[in-house]
This record gives sequence, structure tokens and C-alpha cells, in this order.
Amino acid sequence: MNALVPKPLPTDRSFDGLFAANTTYDYFRDCDSHPFRYTSNSYQSVNGWWLAEASLLVYVRDRSFVAEKLKSAGLPHCHFFENRGTQSFVAHNENFAIICFRGTEVSEIEDIVTDLDLPLSAHDGRGLVHRGFKKALDLVWNMTDCDSHNMLNHLNTICSENSGLTLWFTGHSLGAALATLAAERSPKADGLYTFGSPRVGDHDFADNYTTATYRFVNNNDIVTMVPPAISYRHIGQLKYIDDAGLIHDNPNCWLQMKNRITGHVGHLGDLFNSWSHGDLDAIPSDYLNDHAPIYYVVRIWNSYIKDR
Repeated sequence: MNALVPKPLPTDRSFDGLFAANTTYDYFRDCDSHPFRYTSNSYQSVNGWWLAEASLLVYVRDRSFVAEKLKSAGLPHCHFFENRGTQSFVAHNENFAIICFRGTEVSEIEDIVTDLDLPLSAHDGRGLVHRGFKKALDLVWNMTDCDSHNMLNHLNTICSENSGLTLWFTGHSLGAALATLAAERSPKADGLYTFGSPRVGDHDFADNYTTATYRFVNNNDIVTMVPPAISYRHIGQLKYIDDAGLIHDNPNCWLQMKNRITGHVGHLGDLFNSWSHGDLDAIPSDYLNDHAPIYYVVRIWNSYIKDR
């Protein structure tokens, strides 16, 4: 077996370089020798990598490109769900399905409206959730005005056709929030892995949430700090990625604070280096820089191969 190679961090730190749909990245490379562990009932770092890759891929608008990458990863059946600002796919084989939602695109006004629709809304007697996120999921979960059946019906169908099929929910940013709600609504959910997720619901919602959840936060990612904790609460086990790329399980506040400070200092050094070489497009804020989905993919892969 060839030695596994760490993935490099992106050198283009402009907004487009970090947040534009990425069609040059080599998706799911080495997946044949590092398969998805679809029967596992506990956290698996290789599953974190697979689902981070899917959460980056879902930003690509070219459906044929997305479907081909998923097919090459052993997921030959891919169904897309799109309605207004909500976009997602369900990709599956006979063993497992990945249900992935796209995150916020700043060029899409409906995404911004969704993010800013902050009031809490009733959620089937199981606490309160972000009203904008709930509305956005409703657009594909129970949609009736599109040319295909809705996501709930599709999941019920593929589960009935494939006995023992496991379902894995994922997404980055807004997509992470929608995946959180979808996993809770699903006829079953075997795991939820989120990347750069905002808070989704109140304390009652978090206390009643039963799906095994692993929530990745990259150092100073600003989106993971909103909406305010006074009304909202995160769910799941925190997988905190520090400024050096190491992943910590539910670290204490002191460790997070120390690494957030060193992350800011390190970013300032990178920023001045970029400016000194004439690159004036580098994102000045580490809060926004750390939200980029490519950082999650690279750092989770590098952590996985280091710990094997």
C-alpha cells in the first residue's frame, strides 16, 4: 500500500479561493483503501473525512460532476433535492446513504434571509428551533411544487428497497443546521457529522436530540458561535480543531481560548506574508477564514492518517 500523503492547506486565501465551489479538488482520493465504516455505532475518523468531502462537494452546482465523484466513491445512486435556496443530495449504495446539505452562499439572497430568520419556532413538541432553518428544510423535506418526490419519501423508499441500509447526515455551515434537523425528522439516522455548524435549537431541543452527533469546529470559525447561546444550545460531541490542526474531544474553555488566541496570531502572520507578496485579496478575519469548508476536509484527513 502506498504511503498516505497529507493534504496541503490552501495557498489562495481569498474569498473565492476558500469559498467558491471547488471543481479542481481530488474528491474521495484513496477512498477504496479507506472505506466508509457504515456499520459503526461510534465515532470514526475516516467517516468524518468522507462526510467532510461530501460537504465540500455539495457546493458544486454541476450535478453530473457531483454524481460522477460520488459514483467513483462507490455511491452509484444519487438524487438531488433543490427548492429555492435549499440544495442537497442523497447518495447511496446497497449498504449506506449519505444525506448532504449545501451551506450558505453569500451570493444567494435566500440563504442570507434563512440565516437571519432568527426567532425560535415550535418543533413537534421537542423544543424550539431556528425558524429560518426549519423553513429551509421544509422546502425539500415535504416539497410538492417540484418535479420529483420529496426527501422524506425518497429516504423511506431506499430504506425499504435496501434492508439494513444505514443513513448518515452531514453538511457545512447552513447545511450542517439543515442536516441536524433532517436527522431528527428522519425515519432513522445512524449518525450526524457537522462542520462549522451554527446553533440550531434551544436547550429542550438539544436535550431531546438522540442521534449520535459529532460537531467539528475549526479553531476560530465564527459561524459556530451564532446564534447567541443565551437562547440556543449546541448538540453532540465537540471535535475541536486547534490552530495546529490537532483534533480535541470536548476540550475545556481554557484550551479553546488559548488556541483561539494563537490562531488569531498565526493568521495575522499569514496575512502579512500574503500582503508582502502582493496578495491583497487574502481574507483579513480569522473568524471568517476558519469557516472555509476546505480547511475541515484537509485537517480531518491529515488527522486521520496521522493517528492510524
